[in-house]
Amino acid sequence: MSAARLLVAYSFVYVRRQPNTPADMNANSALLRQLRAQLIFEKASSGRIVRKIPDWTTSRTTSFVSRENFRTAVEVARSAGADLLLANIGELVERTARNQIARCIETLNALDVEVWDATLARTWRSMAPDERDSVVVNAIKANRAQSEAVKTGIQLSRAKKTASPNFNYQYGNQANRSNADRRASRLRPFVLGEMAKLTPGEKLSPSKLAAALNAAGVCTARGGQWTHNTAKDLIARVAKLQARPTSS
Repeated sequence: MSAARLLVAYSFVYVRRQPNTPADMNANSALLRQLRAQLIFEKASSGRIVRKIPDWTTSRTTSFVSRENFRTAVEVARSAGADLLLANIGELVERTARNQIARCIETLNALDVEVWDATLARTWRSMAPDERDSVVVNAIKANRAQSEAVKTGIQLSRAKKTASPNFNYQYGNQANRSNADRRASRLRPFVLGEMAKLTPGEKLSPSKLAAALNAAGVCTARGGQWTHNTAKDLIARVAKLQARPTSS
């Protein structure tokens, strides 16, 4: 029997205020979501998490790869002959300041330990160059959308006026569509992986995809469980992404 794969689970979130007690961190939904994905991967891969290293900061300009705890996680993994386990590389990079994105990618590329994405059940090293590029593109889009939203909010606040209902609806709908498309792009490898398991001629049902996503610990955009309808929307968005012509 082969030995279990050893894993060091590192998780990271931005917080508004420094937590005062362990209970404060245990109540952080983002950290709990990452840990849940890591535990599901541990079980599915027959691995063994030898250490969990949760991390957080109030500084939005600090990237996760520049954190002392991240370097500690890498050192622990290297010393133990273990792999580094991140819950979702795409999400971590998306939440990074735009001027730090390149550094994140360079750091991940240069690591001498294997880095696993628990959500995709794949290593960073195994991802093709275009897949890594898509992580960067999605992160830049997410940063741009967030900056535009903040800018719009500041402008409205300064004017002390409320935009017309139609404007609010249109802006909100556009932002929701953009966010949903980015999430679909990030989850596309997972969806295509589920499709690859089907027999010829069989279609991936929303219910089956929802069950697979929930089993893998992948949450919806609102942090909840996947349903028939949310999975159906994801399938439709992935199909639309697949149909888009790629630039040469």
